[in-house]
Order: sequence, then C-alpha cells, then structure tokens
Amino acid sequence: MKTPDDPPREAVVLITDIYHYSQLTANRTAEQIRDLMIGYFDTLQTMILENDADDFEPFAGDSSIALFKQKAGEDRQEKCKRALKAALAIVQAIENRKISITRIGIYAGDIIEAEFGKLILRFGNCFAAANRLQELCAYFGTNILMDRTIARAQSDEAQFIVAVGKITPKGIGHPIHVYSIYKPGIHNCPSDIDLKQLQHFIELKNDGIEYVIGNEQKNISSNFQMAENKLRQAATVFKQATGKLDVATLRILDYIHEHPYPMETFEYKGISIDEKQGEGLGTRLLVLSQQLIKAFDDNFYHALVENTDWEPLFVIQWFKQGETIICLGDEPNGIYYLARGKVRIQDKEGNVIAELSEGDIFGEMAYFSPERRRSATVVAVTDIAVRRISSEDFEKTHILQHLFSELAKKRLSPV
Repeated sequence: MKTPDDPPREAVVLITDIYHYSQLTANRTAEQIRDLMIGYFDTLQTMILENDADDFEPFAGDSSIALFKQKAGEDRQEKCKRALKAALAIVQAIENRKISITRIGIYAGDIIEAEFGKLILRFGNCFAAANRLQELCAYFGTNILMDRTIARAQSDEAQFIVAVGKITPKGIGHPIHVYSIYKPGIHNCPSDIDLKQLQHFIELKNDGIEYVIGNEQKNISSNFQMAENKLRQAATVFKQATGKLDVATLRILDYIHEHPYPMETFEYKGISIDEKQGEGLGTRLLVLSQQLIKAFDDNFYHALVENTDWEPLFVIQWFKQGETIICLGDEPNGIYYLARGKVRIQDKEGNVIAELSEGDIFGEMAYFSPERRRSATVVAVTDIAVRRISSEDFEKTHILQHLFSELAKKRLSPV
C-alpha cells in the first residue's frame, strides 16, 4: 500500500507521442482511429515491456508513458540503459514502418507514488520534463531526446551519444543538458554509413557543444567563436556522410548567429526554447533579414523574404576590442553587418568620423567608388561580432548588389 509518507524514488520516465497525429487521423472514422491506435499501443507496449519497463500506459490520445525503476541487484545506471534500449527499439520499428513516426523524451528524476482509490498516482517534475523533451524532438529533428543522467549511464551506446545543448524548455524552470543518439540506421544515419565519418561528426559536435555551454572540469568557458567553427565542421561532415542536413546542429548555429556572445542569462538558463519555435528550418527570418528590410524600402521585400538563399553568404566573424577590421586604402574584401558591439570609423589622420553599433552596415562604399579602395579605417571599440559577405559572393548575388547600390546612393546624397 502506498502512503503519503513513502519516500521519493528515482525512476526513468519515457514519454512517446505520434508526430503529426492530427493529420494522420483527420480523414479517418472513429472506428479506424480506434483500430489504428490499439495496434500502435500494442506494438509499443510489447517493445517497452521486452526491455523490462515497470509500467506502460497510453494517455492523452496518442501519447504513452513508461516507467523504469531500479530493480533488485541492479546498479543505478541499469534502468537508464533499459529505457534507451526501449527507445531504440521504437525507432527501429519506425524505420521498418511497423509504427507511425514517434517522438520520444527520456528523463530521470525522483517520483513519489500514492493510492487514490484503486489507482496508483505518481508525482514528480520528471514527467513534465520528459514530455517537453519529447515535444522538442521535432525542433531538433530527431526521434529521441534524453537528459544527461540517461546519456552518461550508457556503456554499449556511449560512442553514439551526441550532445544537443543546454536547453531551458518553456514551462520548465531549469536548464536540461540534452542529448540524442546517432548510429547506423538511427537519426538520418544510413545503415551503411562510414563509421569513421560518423565518429568524426560526433567528436566535432560534442566538442562544439562543449564550447557553447562550457565545461568547468576541463576549464573550458563558453566560446561561441570556437563553437561555431566546430559545429560548422560537424555540419559539413554530417552532410558528406549522409547527404542530409543535421537539424540539431543547424539550430545551435542559428542561435549563435542571433546571439554571437552568451546572453546574461545564458550561464544559468542556457538556450531558452519557446512554443513558437520548432516549425522547421526556413520558417522565420534571421535578425539580419529584419535589419536589412528596415534599412531599405518595400521594393526589396519580396526578393529578400521569399528567397533567402543569400543569408548563408553572410559568415559570422569575431574581433577583439582594438582590432582593425578594415584598413584605409585596401582593396575591398567584403561588406559587414555589425551583429554585436561597436566600431569607430577613422580617416587617414586617425580622427573619428563616426561610431557604429548593432544593426549598422559598413564596407559597402568601396564597391561603388571609382578607386575600388577602402575610404576609411574601421576599428573595434568593443569585442564585436560581424556577419561578412565576401567580395566573390557579393559580386555574384544580383539582389545584394542592387540593395547595397541603393544604400550607397543614399549615403552619397546631400542631407
């Protein structure tokens, strides 16, 4: 008998949810939905109970919850291994088209049980956390997300565990160190993937995330410049190995591009994910798009919004306070968008002509002058982050040539 005085016990919660369930059932009758879901839950229950779950039950229509407790004679890690093994069995069933695409969140935490009539009720914030991880699977383009306790408990699968980031999901008051698993046949990895390439990707990705969130034990502080370099390499290796984009890596790169330096809340919140995110790549404009649209008239709107192939051409770069970004008299090497910090514009005597801040653009004038030379020197007043498009990319992108030509005309016009 469970009493209110029973102590909390650590357990692993595994929550599943069918991806796009509403679309899947929209044109089905009640009887068809019943048959679909009974078959689905029956298959799911078999796979989960085969991995020694202590409990399994459907809830909320298309979702289910499984509980893994520590068994007699087990060490603390075994329940975490059983939970991930069950999740991998589910993903394999998805790959084999035995069940619908399913998202899985796994989280370890304390639960407490109490009797309510004939029912056993369970309480603990791990249920909400597991559910939020399951919801974030779509955002990060994976079927499985787990917390650090689950990830670190693995032995057989340890080489395939990949860090996703330090994330605070909406509705959760603390950050979660989130992980996934990439292995042959799982997570967009072909069953015949080159294992050396896969391991290279995993190493680069884990190193990159470590530079995002820091690691006190290794004396590593957050360094978004190093993180961006590692993650961009990881994205390239994954594309070469699979022919596909790794959405989880691109999500973190996107965050770095919007926030080139850690925000004030980053140390204790990490990356905050709200409910408006997660609809897929390309559904929202980057800050760069928004600032450029503000800078020019509506004639450019459709070209900039409907076709944003030009955005990746603006590569993020970091400069330290006092560094020179542009030297007077040099040939132009690109156009710069100031994403973070301040710079000063100096003439040949070193006099300050102007000071620019976040959202300003500089370096375009040299492309529209007869001399094709820099007309001023630009120096970082603070540590800065810029997005630069190279001369080569600029000169082959018609819409940007037109756009910056108009800007140059406005700057040359009398006030």
